[in-house]
Amino acid sequence: MTFQDHMRRMGARALEAFPEALRPQIYVVSFRIWRNDSFDDRHPYLAIGYNTEDELRRVPAEQRDPDPDEARWNYAWWPLDEIAGVIGHDPADPTGAALHTAEVKELGLWYEDDGGDEGEAEDDDDDEVSVRNELLELHFDEACIDLARHLHSSGRITEILGRPVPIVLFDMYRAGYEETLTEAANPPEVVADYLAWCREEEAGEAGEAEAGEAA
Repeated sequence: MTFQDHMRRMGARALEAFPEALRPQIYVVSFRIWRNDSFDDRHPYLAIGYNTEDELRRVPAEQRDPDPDEARWNYAWWPLDEIAGVIGHDPADPTGAALHTAEVKELGLWYEDDGGDEGEAEDDDDDEVSVRNELLELHFDEACIDLARHLHSSGRITEILGRPVPIVLFDMYRAGYEETLTEAANPPEVVADYLAWCREEEAGEAGEAEAGEAA
């Protein structure tokens, strides 16, 4: 079994674990990318969760203004109840951890620590470690994007939730990158509302920056 096979199998299981009573209320599936050791890209994992319309309505109205879509699309407002599934370097998925490690070693991306604490290397190796970390990060991003695309193209999301639902990918250490990841992971028509909100946010931030410079 390849790591891709494992990701696809575990991703489908995660969707199947979504409570049936909540499925009509689920409007977004969350893919949170993280690491077993927060800064160590050799040990990533994917935590799968969701948010519901009922949960969205629990956000106080005054906290949703002036942008009512902020709570809908900004993962900072989501409960991130990810008991449905974790894939990769997490105690809940030893098979995924082993498959991922074997794959990145075969690709030549893995590196061993040269003394010191886990994740640290000698100064002379810093540049090489930095490059490998970037490639490890890209490799896992692509695996998560592939899983999201597969869940759409295989029809599993529609089968389980009754309709297409966007999958939003994000990494809290790479704020702002979620738009790029999410656009790559979903059919355009499914993710259009999310991307429209992202671009409105960007335009608003640009306007504030220009106003600040003019002041």
